[in-house]
Amino acid sequence: MPTAPLVSVVMPLRLPDERFFPAAVQSILGQTLTDLELIVVEDPSPRSGRSMLGELAGDPRLRYIENDRPTSLPRQHNRAVAEARGELIARFDADDISEPDRLARQAEFLNQHPDVDVVASFIRIIDDTDRQVGLRTYPTDHAAIVRAMHRYNPISGSNAMFRRRVVEAVGGWREDSDLPAQDYEWYSRVARAGFRFAIIPEPLIRYRVHSAQIKSTKLRGTLRTTLEVKRRFWVADMDLPSKIRMALENVLLLAPPSLVGWLFKVIHYRR
Repeated sequence: MPTAPLVSVVMPLRLPDERFFPAAVQSILGQTLTDLELIVVEDPSPRSGRSMLGELAGDPRLRYIENDRPTSLPRQHNRAVAEARGELIARFDADDISEPDRLARQAEFLNQHPDVDVVASFIRIIDDTDRQVGLRTYPTDHAAIVRAMHRYNPISGSNAMFRRRVVEAVGGWREDSDLPAQDYEWYSRVARAGFRFAIIPEPLIRYRVHSAQIKSTKLRGTLRTTLEVKRRFWVADMDLPSKIRMALENVLLLAPPSLVGWLFKVIHYRR
């Protein structure tokens, strides 16, 4: 059996975009850290991601798994993590871009900080033309990150790397709900289990926002999951501003989707 890589990158995939998916894969296979594997788990859909990759499909570090029937994002993610051989596991979405030194920076950070279990970064927000339209910053030390979890998820999908021992201790994403934002539930569970977080104060990810993506089309479901997570993990520890925000989010469930989407962008992204 081949030697296990240092980093396993996990990428769930369904309905890939012929522009964004190959660029996302290239941004991983072109990393300055080469001791990696990229595990793509694709659910069947009208268009195949494998056929979009061209020469990239021949890279031996790419492990491509095609499910024979539709599953769900949590199941895709969990299968990819179960297949991962690296001691470090990085999340990545199929329409985002990793900066060339993203994996090297995060792996080195974890090497230098053995007490940290999950490391993320700031993110640049880009549109479907690769134009930067915003920047998202987050608190950087563990205590501040956990306090931020009372209000929102400070770990934004593609920007996280974590140690295998975290999954072994708390399990994978919850599979009993098809609502989005299961990553927020998982990071909250990880925090409650006593694992430690850090965020590198630089944008190591270009996070794409476009009309066709799940990030844009399932905001109401994301809001429902967010409120569920807050009630389960954080409401007893919330300060007054966090409780006010939660009350406003409950009101937003009754608002038109267009207003929810606009407020989401105002709250989460800044130019």
